[in-house]
Amino acid sequence: MAHPLELSYNWRTPALFATIGAFICLSVLIRGRMPGWLAAATVVGLLWAVFVGVLYLRTRAYLLADGDRLTVRQFGRFHAITADQLMRVSEFLTPNGPSYRLTVRGDDGAIRRLTAPVALLKGGRSTLFAWILAEAPHAELDNGSQRTVERLQSKGLLP
Repeated sequence: MAHPLELSYNWRTPALFATIGAFICLSVLIRGRMPGWLAAATVVGLLWAVFVGVLYLRTRAYLLADGDRLTVRQFGRFHAITADQLMRVSEFLTPNGPSYRLTVRGDDGAIRRLTAPVALLKGGRSTLFAWILAEAPHAELDNGSQRTVERLQSKGLLP
């Protein structure tokens, strides 16, 4: 039975330090009650919420390759595609490294794009491209994706 990939980073430490920092800032602002403290406290609270929200969304990264099916999570929804639906793979850069957009033709004929967040997952690139090469060799790879396949093959991570 296939298992989804694990996250490649520790999200708990940044969340803990952000929460402690926000708590300290809010405590100082509330205790001091200087003019404008309420606006400053609101800004601190909003910044903390945005930071923790981004961390939460990053923890939702998901990739599962099981036979001819690939499952990814995008915006809280799971999307399962079969190998014959995959049309194109294109690389885009993220702060953590390259991730990939999958162009898919749905059962209804509509074309949609899904994101495979492999930069956030342990073994994400090798798993994605091993699945593509084994199950969907017809998929068109852009130049960045082709270079990634060559690098993975030279390192012995792909056949």
